[in-house]
Formats: sequence, C-alpha cells, structure tokens
Amino acid sequence: MVLEIYQIILLISIGGLVGISMSFIGQTGQGVVLPLILLITGDTLLAIAVNVLNDFIAAIPVAINYVRKKEFHLYKNVVILLAISVSTAFLGVYILMATQLNIIFGWFIPLFIIILGSTILNRGFPTAESLNKLVQKIRVKFNKQNSINSINEELKTTIEPYSKLFFILAAILGVFVGLNSGIFGASSGLIITIALIIIYGYPLKKGVGTAIILSMIMGIFTFSMFQVLGYQYTGQFYYNWTITLYLGIGTFFSALIFSNYVQRISAKAMGRGIGVIMIILGLFSLVFFFI
Repeated sequence: MVLEIYQIILLISIGGLVGISMSFIGQTGQGVVLPLILLITGDTLLAIAVNVLNDFIAAIPVAINYVRKKEFHLYKNVVILLAISVSTAFLGVYILMATQLNIIFGWFIPLFIIILGSTILNRGFPTAESLNKLVQKIRVKFNKQNSINSINEELKTTIEPYSKLFFILAAILGVFVGLNSGIFGASSGLIITIALIIIYGYPLKKGVGTAIILSMIMGIFTFSMFQVLGYQYTGQFYYNWTITLYLGIGTFFSALIFSNYVQRISAKAMGRGIGVIMIILGLFSLVFFFI
C-alpha cells in the first residue's frame, strides 16, 4: 500500500499521541488510531488489528521503564485473570469474524469514539492520582469505612485470595478485558491496573507496571487470533506493515521520551487536545462511511 506524504505525517503524529496516551496508566491509543485507519483503509477489522499491534509497540518502552525500576510483580494467581481475559479475547475476535458485527462497527466505532472523545475533553486523561482516588472510593464501598489509605501508602486488597468474591471479580473483570481487547482492539491497561489493585492488592506503581506487561501478552495473543481466524473465516490476514511502521515510529519514540515525565502534564489539558482530535477523526470517519 503506497501512502501519500500527508498520510505518513499524520500517522507519525497520531502515533506520537498514542505514545503519550499509553504513558498515562497504560491508556490505549484506540480513540485516535481506529478512526484514522478507517479513514485511510475503510476496513474495520484491519483498523482494530492495527490498533492492537500499535498498543503493543507503545507498551514496550513504557514497560521497559517499569521493569528497569522493578515496579512489577507477576504473582501466580494473576494467571486466573490472564486466562479469563485471553479466552474471552478469542471469543471477541471470533464474534467479529463469524458474524456481521464488523459491518455494524463501520459506523458504531466512529460514533463511540466521538462520545469517548467528548468525555475525555470534559474530564481529562486518567492519571496515577485520579486512579488512586477511584481505587480508594471502591475500597470504601468494600470496607464500609470512612477512613482510607493515603496516596503514598501501599494499597492492600480487601478481597480474601481465592474466596468466592475473588473469583467472581476476577471473572467479571477478565471478561471485560477480553471482550474489550477482542472486539474493540483496546489494550485495557487501565482496567487491568484496577483489577490488580482491588483484587490482588498490588501497590499502585507495581499495578501499572504489571498491567502493561499483561496487556502486551493480551495484545500479541489478540493480534495472532485476528490473523488465524481472519484467514479461516474471510480468507485474508489483517495487518498492514506500512501503516504499522509509520504509526509505530511515532508511538515508540513518544512513549520512550514521555513515559518518565507524562504525569507532570495536566491531564485536563492533555485530554482537551486528544479529545478534540478524537471527535474530529470520529466525525470524518462517520461521514466517509455514509458517502
């Protein structure tokens, strides 16, 4: 596929935004990548597959920073969450390939992106502080207490390991992560982080670092399933190395540079910029779908 110069510049620029987005608690680049690839190719399944692969590329430098600082830990019981997520991701890709859902997604995804962009425009990006506040609110509901840990203290789980509630929450969040990855092509790093903190008792930074690693595993598996099931049900593979190359250049180097400093950026200001871009790309994708 031969790209125009303006398309190459746009891909690298959008990739740069994805790198910054991933640095905010593993936030997926779905909101800007999906509508852009839909505009360029008009192929919903290809757009989702490219986003999955690009989220993996974005996670590499971010994960390196967390691993270098030893801010990760792969407990054995995390396999439960990962196994449920992987199985459900397979189901999500299967639904896309074996049904007519991907046709509906041609207009649904741009509409979804417009709504999501409006939300980010209003509230900003999730940060370590906002995530910590969300976790604290959830802990209060579980404990039914007014007092909560301070931001600087390590968060401990209120869920007894291997209890009934433990398995129920792991199953619910695992299914959500899997379907989000398989159907929408999102890395779900934020949701995995919340699961690791609430269910497994991870400290915040270790939760983020571990979630990024797990989301990378999810990304490789989901992208592979797009190729296997895509060839089986549609007779084609879903990748485009040219688009991935230029998108990945912006994504990788942006994540490498900003992952150590991105939390200093105002989430509100960053959200306004990316929110506007998401709305514009979503509107263009929606208009071109009906032309």
